[in-house]
Order: sequence, then structure tokens, then C-alpha cells
Amino acid sequence: MKLILITALALLTLLSQPISSFALDDKLAFSGLTSTRAIYDVRSNDEKKLQFIFKVIRDTYDGATQQGVKQTTIVSMRGPTVRFLVRGRQGDKVLQQETVGLINELTERDIRLEACGYALNLFGLEPEDLYAGVHAVGNSLNSVIGYQTRGYALVPMN
Repeated sequence: MKLILITALALLTLLSQPISSFALDDKLAFSGLTSTRAIYDVRSNDEKKLQFIFKVIRDTYDGATQQGVKQTTIVSMRGPTVRFLVRGRQGDKVLQQETVGLINELTERDIRLEACGYALNLFGLEPEDLYAGVHAVGNSLNSVIGYQTRGYALVPMN
């Protein structure tokens, strides 16, 4: 009975630890690498989902950096996603400020953010209305093709 109680307490203590305390890493994937290049293809019609995607990209970048791997990262946003990247739009201002905060966090890490000019035009949006740090490109699909051809790993995020 005493052994069961000790085992249960040890298990409870172990399970109450945050996942990050288990020191998970990506040694196998990063073995022999000092740098990586990735382009994230982002398409979402939900701003909260877009914020989640931004957080995943931020945390992925930080995790690789903490493991000694230099990241070159591009986030290519297309379709309805571009509607969440412009100043002066209607909607929940708190949600918009959270999006701007995440955009700032990404650009502070030198992560390049691109908005599809084709989609901007489709939705009647102007490139000059994009939030600071978001760059308009002619067509995000061409951007994805070009970066992939130059060796960037494609990471679909939709």
C-alpha cells in the first residue's frame, strides 16, 4: 500500500510539471544543421486562428533558435487572411490589437511577413493600409514557388 501511494504521488508530481520542463528537443531533425529556411503558407478566414498560427510560428522559431539553429523564416499570407492585416478595418479592436502585437513579435525576430497583392486587390484593400512589417507581394503563390525553388521548406498552415 505504501509503495502504491509513493508511486501515485511521484506520478502526480511528474504529471503536474509543464511540458517544457521535460526538455524535449529536435536533435534528430537538426542533426548536422546550423540553419534552416522555411516559408509558411498561411490561409485563414478566422482571426483567432490566424493568431494561433502566428504563435505556433513564433514558438517554432524560438525553439529552433534555443537549440542553436539559425532560422530564415517567411510567412506568406493569401486569400481571406489579408483582411486581417490592414489598419482601419471594422471589427473587434481588442482582437485587432492582439494581431498587431503578434505581427510585431514576428517582425522583431526578422521573420518576413508577406501579404498577397492578388488577394488584396480581390478584397479591395490597399497595400499602403497593411500593418507595419507586412510586405505586399504581387502574388503569394509565386512567392511560395520562388522560395521553394530556392530551397525553402514549405510549411502549410491552414
